[in-house]
Formats: sequence, structure tokens, C-alpha cells
Amino acid sequence: MEMDMKSKIVGAVGLVLAALLPQAAAADYPDKPITLIVPWAAGGSTDQTARVLAKAAEASLGQTIVVINQPGASTSIGMAALAKAQPDGYTIGTLSSTSYLAALQGRQLPFDPINAFSYISYYGDNLIGIAVKADARWKTIDDLIAEGKAKPGAIKYGTAGVGTTQHLTSEALQFATKAKFVHVPQQGSAASVPALLGGHVDFIMETSVWAPFIESKEVRLLAVTTPQRSKSYPDVPSLSEKGLKSLRSVQAIIGPAGMPEDVRMKLETAFRKAMSDKTFQDTMERLGMVPLDLPGAEVKKLVEGEYASAREILQDIGKAK
Repeated sequence: MEMDMKSKIVGAVGLVLAALLPQAAAADYPDKPITLIVPWAAGGSTDQTARVLAKAAEASLGQTIVVINQPGASTSIGMAALAKAQPDGYTIGTLSSTSYLAALQGRQLPFDPINAFSYISYYGDNLIGIAVKADARWKTIDDLIAEGKAKPGAIKYGTAGVGTTQHLTSEALQFATKAKFVHVPQQGSAASVPALLGGHVDFIMETSVWAPFIESKEVRLLAVTTPQRSKSYPDVPSLSEKGLKSLRSVQAIIGPAGMPEDVRMKLETAFRKAMSDKTFQDTMERLGMVPLDLPGAEVKKLVEGEYASAREILQDIGKAK
């Protein structure tokens, strides 16, 4: 009887300690470096902004954030690694809209593109534009579309890869205008500008890796995909002005589903505070990106809305499955 009572007491104490351990761990969080996965190759706009934002967030968290690039399979390799990570706050990453676009196109992913993640914070929209070499014969987006209709298949274009936001926006453009271009996928956004300048493609539909080359006058911008004109490039029309649909390239910090709320909240607070860092703001401005500060709860709503919008566009162009 006495042994039974001792066993019950030990068991009860064990349950109490087990319940308190996560709270203690959360109170001490973080007590070691944090890994941030970028599912794109180094050098692209997501990589650049994530690195400076993570560096700024270190001040609030008191720990180093180690950024690692895990590109491949239209971002699904890095996103799968993030989804499978322990939800303890020590592995986080950047959201890629390309992953849910892949799901909408029927690709079998080893994770749910919406519900496999905890949403930490939103930090801005990636600016996507159609860029050509400075000496290109097309002076406007209308010129490019007209030749794409008159000479179908004669013009080559580059993007970060098959199934990316950039690629599918290009497909939507061709569907709506009846122009026909040949896609030459690159190994990530950072490879697209060299392909353009080297003459391997005639134009690129890309995130703002082209921005420094606009400044150096090596590249010209024909259009942007944002709903309105970019404040950084007010003379460049948006595709929406032409009545053309485009996909949004979201920029957010996320983690695996199931993160303790107080851990997630510590990360949200740190990353939202980091948005006031001057280096981060300068990087966003240099890349023509629009900062947008949203808490985690609103990020998931935004992503769900973009998922629905993307489904409509892909259905329009016959790419949804």
C-alpha cells in the first residue's frame, strides 16, 4: 500500500514537472543560436532581405541567427525541411509563395503549404518586374507584347525557375495577351540578371535583383507586377494598369506548425522590431520592395487570401489541378 502511494506521488510529481518544462524552456528561449532557412539560392532578393532582417532581430533575441540556403525543386526542399523541423523556435524560415503555387499545380508536396507552418511576421512584398537590357529594341511593355504576338516563340525570357511566382505571372501575361515567349528557367533569381546581360535571354520576369543594374543603366524596366506603380519606379507602369493579372510574391518569417505561442510571440516581437533597422530599410529601398509590418495572425489570413487568388489565376490559364 505504501509503495502504491509513493508510486502515485512520484507519478503526480512527474506530470507536474512535465507540464512545467515547456514553460521553463519558453522562459529561457532562446538559449542557443537559431537557424533561419531561406528556400532560395544565395544572392536573391529574399536572401538579401532575410539576412539583414535576421541580423537586426538578433539584438532583441540575444542570440545569433544563422541563415542557411536550401534551394531546389521550386523551393519545396527548403520548405519541407522547415515543416519537418522541431517546433521549438530554433528552426525558422522565410515563406515562399512558390510552394503553395506548386501545390495548386498538382505537385505532391511532403507538407501542407498552408497549415504546416506557424506564422511569425510579415515584412513586405517582393517587387517583381519585367526587365530588358538597356539597348533592347523594346521601349515599352506594349512593344514587347506586340512582338510576342507577331513572332510567337522568337523571344526568350528567364525566371527563377519553373512554377515560381515569376514564371506563372509570365504565363498569365501570355494567356491574356496571346503573346508567346520561350521560358528559359534559371537556378534562382540571382542567376537571371547574368543570363540577361549575357544575351542568353531577351527579358526577365524577376524579383528586384535587377535594381542595381537599373541604377547603373545596364538594364531597363518595362513593367512591374504590383497592384499600383512602385514608388521607387513611378514612371514604370504596373501590369494591372493594362488589365493584366499577376501573382503576389510574399515575404514573411514562419516556423514549423505547433510552436509554443510564447516562443512564437518572442520571435514576432523581435522581427517586427527589426523592421525599424536602417540597414534593413535601406536594403528594402535599394531593391524597390515595399515594407509591410503584419503580426503572425494576419499573415496567415493574407496567405490564405493569396492562395485563393492564385487558384483563380491558375484556373484562368489552365494550370490549376
